[in-house]
Amino acid sequence: MACFGKINAMEKFLTIMLAVHIAGGTTALLSGLVALLTAKGGKAHRLAGKFYFGGMTAVFLGAVVVAIGHQNHFLLMVGFFSYYLTVRGYRVLRLKNLHNGQRATAVDWLIVALSAVFLVALLAWGGYVLAHGTMMGVVALVFGTIGCATVALDIRKFRTPPTDKMHWWYGHINGMGGSYISAVTAFVVVNIQLPQFQWVLWILPSLVGGMLISRTIRFYRTKFAARP
Repeated sequence: MACFGKINAMEKFLTIMLAVHIAGGTTALLSGLVALLTAKGGKAHRLAGKFYFGGMTAVFLGAVVVAIGHQNHFLLMVGFFSYYLTVRGYRVLRLKNLHNGQRATAVDWLIVALSAVFLVALLAWGGYVLAHGTMMGVVALVFGTIGCATVALDIRKFRTPPTDKMHWWYGHINGMGGSYISAVTAFVVVNIQLPQFQWVLWILPSLVGGMLISRTIRFYRTKFAARP
């Protein structure tokens, strides 16, 4: 009887954390859209960004607890992937002077190291399940590759200072843009069902969003290069 009570309490706790996860996702989707549509660096953009970061933090915490409680390894690793992009997009604003002698802090290195562990695990898991005929392995391999490539870029930037003084601008767009793609992806896969092809819905937002991010960064590189 006591064991049943513990199980029941755990399920209630997981239900609460799932609600936190959903509420955070809703907050992130709405505030992220505001941040995208408002003037960069303006008051509305910064305020929306704070709400977005808080929302994604709730998404991450909820995902980790629910994933551990339900032994969902994929959700756990993807949760770290999406939150790494979020934290990366936020932290780069504190590293604006890397090109001018600023050094990455122990916190920055810890973020990269911890994220790398879960991203490598995501790659390994993807390869394993794909070899056993599960197409979600493709999703894990794509996300793991993107994440590991991003980690490698961060390590390189920490070790070899960037020469472009606007590196932080591009890093912010890349990190927060990738993070928002993960929020949109979650919304899509929860609300649209494609039997046998659900894995496509996981990847499609990244393909479209990745092209938009690249185009945006190219636009700003050209704009900043034209400045006297």
